[in-house]
Amino acid sequence: MAVVRLKGDPRIGITGMRKRIFTEGDTMKEKVHKMVEQLVAVERFKFYKNVDINSLIAMAPIGVSGGRGVKDKETWHLIEELAKAAGASIGSSRPAAETLKYVPVQRYVGMSGQKFKGNLYFAVGISGAIQHLKGIKDASRIIAINKSKKAPIFSHCDYGIVGDLEEVLPLLIEELNAVSKEELVLPYPKIKKAPIPRPSPLGPRYVCLGCGYKYVPEEGNKDADIPPETLFEHLDAEFSCPDCGEAKDRFIKLSFRNN
Repeated sequence: MAVVRLKGDPRIGITGMRKRIFTEGDTMKEKVHKMVEQLVAVERFKFYKNVDINSLIAMAPIGVSGGRGVKDKETWHLIEELAKAAGASIGSSRPAAETLKYVPVQRYVGMSGQKFKGNLYFAVGISGAIQHLKGIKDASRIIAINKSKKAPIFSHCDYGIVGDLEEVLPLLIEELNAVSKEELVLPYPKIKKAPIPRPSPLGPRYVCLGCGYKYVPEEGNKDADIPPETLFEHLDAEFSCPDCGEAKDRFIKLSFRNN
């Protein structure tokens, strides 16, 4: 089973709540292997054979799109090889179609272009512009590959790999070529977005009877110099409500149901 690491907290963004998982490994080959293992062995994603990579991406279960990070048309062949290995349809970012002309303009994915609503979307060399993200918000899983760790796409993906696509894609293609494939039968089963477990509360919240101020231990209170993750029970006896000044004994504990 793959070893995964969550980068930061799950958050709700343009593409909804995403897992934002980056597989760990000493080498890029190991990172790619563990991501594919996670997709196949754990999440049970299916990959397909004999798929026309030029079929309409809006109707496909798997999509592969390239962006400005694909430096030229010669490098674009890696996008095509990845699509063949996954059994995917090809799309692109808007600049890759309109400016770089890697694909016909009617094939770009985005708010004003094609909408991908399938199971698995590979965003390769795509920074994560808002108009592109709106075109993939209904994808079940989003995989981002970009050499810049600060690319916005990493805040809106389920799996991410930071690296040069010319190193990552041949490894990913090799891994997917080794995965068993099946014929694509329409309509394909749609996979739901991954549920994101919410962390359990650190401790109970307390509410002030004087004004309704709620003390949340995960947040503390910056104005009162109380650091985050400080339980109410650990506050000084002299603590008073930051909003109205009521004493600590004028707070009542909320049940976890009401937190």
